[in-house]
Amino acid sequence: MIKPVSCVLLAGGQSKRMGKDKAFLTLNGKTFLQIITEKLSKKCNEIILSVNKDEEIYREHLKEFNFKVVKDLNPYEGPLNGISSVYSYISNDFVFIATCDTPLINENLVNFYLEKIGNYDAIVPVIDGKIQPLNTLYTKNAVLKAKDLYGKVKSLKGWIENLSVLFLNQNELEKIDKGLWSYKSINTPDQYEELLRKFHQKI
Repeated sequence: MIKPVSCVLLAGGQSKRMGKDKAFLTLNGKTFLQIITEKLSKKCNEIILSVNKDEEIYREHLKEFNFKVVKDLNPYEGPLNGISSVYSYISNDFVFIATCDTPLINENLVNFYLEKIGNYDAIVPVIDGKIQPLNTLYTKNAVLKAKDLYGKVKSLKGWIENLSVLFLNQNELEKIDKGLWSYKSINTPDQYEELLRKFHQKI
């Protein structure tokens, strides 16, 4: 039986390299925020947005969805701050933590990870030798640890070092996400232009 999963969508970054809020970039007529929320709402029965802007901005873009909006306790202090800020709003034992700059995310990863997590605190993909701490699955208890550690630890890597983690290599991931598009972030104008070109080539 597949257990219920909450989704925390991190949308509170400054987008310095992009020069504009990545959540509201568009692809095929929809914002990244809309695309990712639509995909993950198919697999997660609770959507929580971690944000720094006014709540109504997000509600305007996501009128057809039910979701919670949580402002970061310490704005613009990084993703671990956003994660630690949402703990008390999470209803389920499992949490898929996603980022708003990967519109080609494969929502089937949610169930894939849920079947593998067992007694671990988290599943962390490893691609080209680098850990991928976002767009993956954690337990609610792992988020509690983020809350408790925040201040002593402010990086995702530091948090993960305090968890029991199942690391998955990219060969395993490619069974679900060929091309590993779920982990290709759009951070710069050049990357965004490349995404648009590739999308029109029907990737």
